Amino acid sequence: MEILRVPPYNTNVTITVSAPNTEYEYSILDMADSSVTIEEVTSNSSSKITIALPADYDNTYTIAVDDEEYIVDVVRPYVDPNTKGDTASDIEAYRKNEELARAIIDSVIEDGFYYKKKVYSTVGLGADLLPVWDNIRKLLKLYENNTLIFDSSDPDSYDIKYEVDKTRFGIQEMTSETINRNEAAPNLLPAAGSDMLDLNFVYRGFPRGFDYLVVGEFGYKKIPSDIVRATELLVEDIECGKLDYYKRYISDYNTDQFKIKFDAGVFDGTGNILVDKILSKYNKPIKTLGVL
Repeated sequence: MEILRVPPYNTNVTITVSAPNTEYEYSILDMADSSVTIEEVTSNSSSKITIALPADYDNTYTIAVDDEEYIVDVVRPYVDPNTKGDTASDIEAYRKNEELARAIIDSVIEDGFYYKKKVYSTVGLGADLLPVWDNIRKLLKLYENNTLIFDSSDPDSYDIKYEVDKTRFGIQEMTSETINRNEAAPNLLPAAGSDMLDLNFVYRGFPRGFDYLVVGEFGYKKIPSDIVRATELLVEDIECGKLDYYKRYISDYNTDQFKIKFDAGVFDGTGNILVDKILSKYNKPIKTLGVL
């Protein structure tokens, strides 16, 4: 089941249960961070219940009620179908074509253009910046070695506060002072113990080898205008039947026995060269940070 996250952001889901006018307990599993919410609701005279889902992010939820499970996707479309039709049938037709166009774009740009809550796992490097290899927008929670060390919903409960740095490259300690950022982890030379002096070096930041879990908001707060246009172009191609891959990528054709050879490009792109050019700047040359 897919619910479009569009203004006025009504992301309610209606489920049919076994009995009318009966109180039911239901649970919502947030697939982003595996959190579970348990609530109660009373069915109406038609044996239906209405459950409100969060509309802040594009996310998948599993709803368990009346011994049944329902998977619901709350998704922001790249083009709002309500703006592309005057009748219910026109809006529904555009919604189906937009869903297909969005799937084509997502097959080229793996992460898509959504706004999601994610859990990002990384390791401290001994510097005062915790790099996040993703498009992070806002920090919600930060765990260090499985211990919660910051929650943005209650920042005053923590002596040290954290935030996304201005370049959105990672997480840093929040401060009102001007600091000299360390470009790398400091070199720590081994030293013998002493009963005269504490030789431990203490520095600001994220210790080397510590495990961190970053719960945050990632992605695109707003759909880029060129992606909106690219989606519109693909929808037009779908409506007009122009996405004929077999007509666009034939490199060799023999009339005898109809021997056809396709170019390797048949497996890449969207089938629309203008859309492919738009998407090319969003392709990441490196998918995962690592060492060769």
